Amino acid sequence: MKRALFLLLVLAVPLVSSAQDKPREPSPKAEYGLAVYKLGERHATDDKAGETIDSLCQWLGTQVPEARFVRRGVRNKPDEALKLLQDKDKPVAVAIVSPGFYLKHKSALKLTVLAEARRGDLDGEQYVLVGPADAPAPEAFPEGAEIATSLTADSDWLNKVVMPAPEGKKPVVWKQTDNPFDAAYDILDQAPGAPRHVLMDRLTLKALQEDADLKILKSGLKSEMLPQDLVVEVDGRLGDAREALKKALANLDETEAGRKLGTNLQSPRFPAADSARLDRVAKRYE
Repeated sequence: MKRALFLLLVLAVPLVSSAQDKPREPSPKAEYGLAVYKLGERHATDDKAGETIDSLCQWLGTQVPEARFVRRGVRNKPDEALKLLQDKDKPVAVAIVSPGFYLKHKSALKLTVLAEARRGDLDGEQYVLVGPADAPAPEAFPEGAEIATSLTADSDWLNKVVMPAPEGKKPVVWKQTDNPFDAAYDILDQAPGAPRHVLMDRLTLKALQEDADLKILKSGLKSEMLPQDLVVEVDGRLGDAREALKKALANLDETEAGRKLGTNLQSPRFPAADSARLDRVAKRYE
């Protein structure tokens, strides 16, 4: 009995030793889906912007321990973005969305704001009306006027927040354009069907003012300072990765790799959103 027991122990030792010497497999990283919705941006598609968003996912994976981020999609239409965020088979944990999309769906999708995308490193967004060079600057609300914009897919955002009609005034008529510069040239050339004004954000207005032909157009009525695109968590799906993600985005411009990524994203920084401004806009939207 003693001899048999000894042989059994001898045979067992190599097996234990082999298990201990075997290299340990790295723990699989948790997967987090990321989606992007850019209202009115014609290049906001997987085809045009997918590679840039993949770079963002890869960078976030180097910054957030035990996390792997994957692109779920890049969209420029609200119904398509909503479909992405409602997909249970390929869940989205974090998304970059327009403020109007956030305000409209924050309850149903359980969206929580994590940061704000500082496009052009500007604090907030402001929209401006641009009109003909041979007319007074459009300083007053242009009651009933046709205004070209790339944002018609979210008419609530336009009518409630960006350019609400004063009491007793007729609202403006929004005309979709995929390129505000084309609409501006129609005004300049007095083309048939040209809108009365074009609605532009600050970066587009700056580019217009640098254009040799279009810089003679006049800018006037401005919106209040509004939130830019928001980084949101969907239904609490980030869990333990939430704070690390917020820190990574806030520090995007502190490394060479982050600065290069910020340039490609046209948003060099993603600081915490201005909660007072967001609350003020939410009251108007609701």
